[in-house]
Amino acid sequence: MKIGNFIIDVTPPAGNAIAFGINEKTEIPIFIRGLIIDDGKTRIVLAACDFINILGKAYGQMRKVIANAAGTGVRNVFLHSLHQHDSVRIALELNEVYRQCTGRELTPLDYYNKMNDELKQAVSQAVENLRTVKNLATAERRISGLASNRRLVGADGKVYAMRFAMCTDPKLQNEPTGLIDPLLRSIGFIGPDNKPLAIMHFYASHPQTAYLRNRCSSDVPGFALDYAAKHCGDDAFQIYFTGCGGNVTFGKYYQGEASLKRFGERLGRELVENCNHLELKRPGKITVKHALFELPLKAEMNEKDLLDQLSKTEKANEKINLIRRLVISRNWEKWKKVSISRISIGEDVNIMSLPDEAVVEYQLYAQSLIPEKFLACAAYADTADGSYIPTAAMYNEGGYEPGGSTMTTAEVEPRMRAAIDQVLTDLR
Repeated sequence: MKIGNFIIDVTPPAGNAIAFGINEKTEIPIFIRGLIIDDGKTRIVLAACDFINILGKAYGQMRKVIANAAGTGVRNVFLHSLHQHDSVRIALELNEVYRQCTGRELTPLDYYNKMNDELKQAVSQAVENLRTVKNLATAERRISGLASNRRLVGADGKVYAMRFAMCTDPKLQNEPTGLIDPLLRSIGFIGPDNKPLAIMHFYASHPQTAYLRNRCSSDVPGFALDYAAKHCGDDAFQIYFTGCGGNVTFGKYYQGEASLKRFGERLGRELVENCNHLELKRPGKITVKHALFELPLKAEMNEKDLLDQLSKTEKANEKINLIRRLVISRNWEKWKKVSISRISIGEDVNIMSLPDEAVVEYQLYAQSLIPEKFLACAAYADTADGSYIPTAAMYNEGGYEPGGSTMTTAEVEPRMRAAIDQVLTDLR
């Protein structure tokens, strides 16, 4: 087995659009990090982008750039966003909308093309410098004081409040942590000198402590990775993936402006602990399994209704949101099928790649199917519709995720679960 790693700086220049505003000042640079893994027969690429998401045709184009440069198939490229909110939204289909409503593009083509050129070069260089892996290793560590479920459900079975990332209400912060996956999972690739060459980390929570500030930032993951690099040594390449944290935030523990440094150091220390407590696993062949399923579209996501609402709307932000939905509706036939994938590296290390902004219940469900095996989950892969994947029960409970923030119906849960079953069935 051999691996190669790559990293490119994709921090937008001042004046460029970011997900919810304009980049007036860069707080923490944003990157695309990736790892190429080759067992001699199969070559895969796992890439983590400091973007809020990647929509539509850009997702396919970026995977092709990586696949061609890595010398592998597109289906072996797993491209994920980390979902920081003060970062970039890659959505070529929305450029014209933003130009009309704001006077600027959401994803400037010069920025996008430069990014892909640098991505191609970085991946090609990584392929030329593959390093030998002697052993695999894993670590799992329970974390407290970070993730908390943001959906607060009352005795009547309805959501009575949302504990968002920047919660400042003491009553909401004092509510129980709720359903989370408390484990930080890490996968190490150990070189011939018995030192880590690269370490991948997986944790399920919204990653931000702040947004809407017109500052580009990789937020808590960026801070934590910098911390880990300083304390684990620069020789070990560190990469982070956000798990199924659609309904999970740091909101219970939020403490204003101090939160970034506090949470970043906290997560960074936990990354270091996992780096220092890796347990060796047997390397083996790479196995990849995919399962496609179709996202069920809400009835109100139809062109006639959306155009009618648009004709009655004056506010720029509301117009942008409606036109985004219109773009999704018009492209639904191309975008409605998404994939869940399982990557196994030998018999002891398994990774699941999931689409969109899935809630933590799906991660816990997947792990419950193979409870005695190591399974790390990375979400925010194919985010064509840029929406949440709630559970069926959430549509009755109410709250943010199943409301206007998802394009799907309750039928999404059985389809999602069936796809998870399909990719894990031979491990059970």
